[in-house]
Amino acid sequence: MELQTMEAIWNACCANYTDSQDVIAISFDEIRRRYTGTARHYHNLQHIGQLLQLATQHRDQLQHWDCVVFAIFYHDVVYNVFRKDNEARSADMADKRLATLCVTADKIQVVRELIKATHKHQVTPTAPYASDLAWFLDFDMAILGTPWEQYEVYARQVRKEYRLYPDLMYNPGRRGFLQHTLQADRIFHTPWFHQQYTDTARANMQRELQWFQ
Repeated sequence: MELQTMEAIWNACCANYTDSQDVIAISFDEIRRRYTGTARHYHNLQHIGQLLQLATQHRDQLQHWDCVVFAIFYHDVVYNVFRKDNEARSADMADKRLATLCVTADKIQVVRELIKATHKHQVTPTAPYASDLAWFLDFDMAILGTPWEQYEVYARQVRKEYRLYPDLMYNPGRRGFLQHTLQADRIFHTPWFHQQYTDTARANMQRELQWFQ
């Protein structure tokens, strides 16, 4: 998705809450700068564009479009491979920035919960936003079920983000993620993604695992 299209989606959502074009523009520019840092190889604007594209394709399934869009833009806005609290810190930033955009407190809370859920990628069925969360998490994990050529690029981009870690440290962690995901009963939460993406995702991860043998 082109940057111009991404900005148009951002502007449209923000316009539901504030008339300040300056605040809207400043907040988007901060997001753009965050996702174009030199340490970003996968968790960058291309990743955000891919999620927005999926969200647009499945918009009819989303109950809180603005919340999902805000969560997409902010879910990786803080990304430091040396920390384990990126999701919480991203949620905190979303809280502050959305407040300046006059987004209502109830919607900010939903965005916060969506972002924090990317830490473990689990859905609480009783949550009032559970349906949107399931779709949002599947958008985030969709890369696993893409054709191998695209998946391989993703896997190597992630390795570049962890380039300061030697193989002795990186390989066990990546292998553990792959094995844990493969052992899960379901990789994707929504029936649509489960049906369309699961087989390819499992094949991709099994193929990547062979890199570490």
